[in-house]
Amino acid sequence: MRVADSWPGLYEHFVVVGAEIPLTDMQERMLFIMSLETVRCLAEGVLRTVPDANIGSIMGIGFPPLYGGALQYINGYAGGVVGFTARAEELAQTYGERFAPPALLRDKAASPSPDSFAPHPTWA
Repeated sequence: MRVADSWPGLYEHFVVVGAEIPLTDMQERMLFIMSLETVRCLAEGVLRTVPDANIGSIMGIGFPPLYGGALQYINGYAGGVVGFTARAEELAQTYGERFAPPALLRDKAASPSPDSFAPHPTWA
């Protein structure tokens, strides 16, 4: 049984013929939205340290542990914080403002020597 058979109208309402989303975009959209929300939580003081953010993203929101956590994913992304921020801006243009990098991330990427999210509480 196909999913479309168990939910009549699903295909007609949600499939746009000819609209293909690249696999990389699908993968990154899931990882980026969790990473961006983690940065927002750090900026708002919901999270206090980078280790809290990384462990919390894995244990709390199901971020894939193979990346070491949401902020570690940003650190390891091609180009680091700068590369991640640029890609987030591309995703925001294509898929909406929810992918726009928060001010903390943009400021970090624009700094004269953009560094990674360091694992200590005084990184900001």
